[in-house]
Amino acid sequence: MCNDETIDLNNLSEEKGQREKNHDGCTQEKNWSFSPSPSLLSRRKAVVTAMSGLSAEAAWRVAVSIRVNAADGVLQRGTIEQLESGRAAVIHNWLTPNECTALRTDVKVCYENGHFKNFILSRDPKKADYAANDRWIMPSFYKSAGKDGPFAEPNVGNFAIRQSLKARMAEVKSLLANQLQDRLTLADNLEQTHEIEYLRYGPGALLQRHTDEHHVELQRPNGSKLPKKPNATRRSITWMIYLDDDWNEKMDGGQLRLHERNQPAITPVGARGPDLQVGWLRATKTEGEQPVFLDPLRPGPDAENCILYTFDANGNKRDLSSKPFANIALYLGGGDAMARRLMVSNPSDASRLHLIDAPKSLVSSLLPNSSIDDTKGEDGGERVRDVTPEAGTLVLFDSVSLPHEVLQTNRERHAIQGWFHEKLGYIV
Repeated sequence: MCNDETIDLNNLSEEKGQREKNHDGCTQEKNWSFSPSPSLLSRRKAVVTAMSGLSAEAAWRVAVSIRVNAADGVLQRGTIEQLESGRAAVIHNWLTPNECTALRTDVKVCYENGHFKNFILSRDPKKADYAANDRWIMPSFYKSAGKDGPFAEPNVGNFAIRQSLKARMAEVKSLLANQLQDRLTLADNLEQTHEIEYLRYGPGALLQRHTDEHHVELQRPNGSKLPKKPNATRRSITWMIYLDDDWNEKMDGGQLRLHERNQPAITPVGARGPDLQVGWLRATKTEGEQPVFLDPLRPGPDAENCILYTFDANGNKRDLSSKPFANIALYLGGGDAMARRLMVSNPSDASRLHLIDAPKSLVSSLLPNSSIDDTKGEDGGERVRDVTPEAGTLVLFDSVSLPHEVLQTNRERHAIQGWFHEKLGYIV
């Protein structure tokens, strides 16, 4: 088990010697600076000032339009590589103690004034564990209602501190849009893509293992062929910032548990154009860990239009299915064993295949999912990495490829979470 395999950033405004763990578990000194450049700080101040007179949506578009460079010190060195390899990037002290105090105060005031709503993922509230579901959010918008949420309302709480945070996150989003492979549409801010929310966990609350985004074919049959809104988007990068100080890992719990792969991916994870990742080819002694993508629109007979494919370390594409298979196969599989039989042609590839998440089918619900309780995953190719929710820590990871959960928290826990969206694709 790995715990917080990250660089400790002690201060955002001063150059500090840093320590970074390498893959052998050893440490080595790093002496590079994580200071925001004067030009970035000047632009940030100007943006926050401009945002004060704009609507929430217009303000977000202005903020994200800033061209941010890696040298500006928005994120630590190596963040892009971490994200594209399927790992989380964890940056300590990304916010200062004063910023965390101001945001935490705003969270508490907004919660006490009734601006939060409880979210229970159980379909049957009567069977829900209300201690585990003592989780509350204050969202930036309500997608079903098509309107802004209290996070974006100027008359709710400390709007100025939330706008300042949005300007900071816009810098991050701009940088990621320009440096991550094939994610330029992160910078396209359409209606309701500023998905940010305050988060409050009560004592006893937890969140089970899940991923934040799935291929539309795994959400409903023939999902890629169904009509969608012209500007439909999906979650691309998940981020969160923790706000509580004096957190005792052993006594307070509440760690973010990441179910990463034992080996980092040899090619970028998440998506290839509109095709989202659905699985992995487990690393061997001679081959690296490879993300597996689903193309649901490959020409084939009748309803047989689905193909799994991957890329090698040199970027060469290779189909894992010798011919298209029917969408229904996705809903017959209850886990890796069935997927290997129905979707992959070569036995050596089949033996390595692991689905990120089993499709939400009747068969799946009847079969045990060992990966929920097994820290090595269903195929034995995972590792568990825990992140302590310490004040000021920023966490980012790919929304498609990285399963995660929140362990039971034993005290009130406050955070901010959000998702940077990119265009969905498959628009018909």
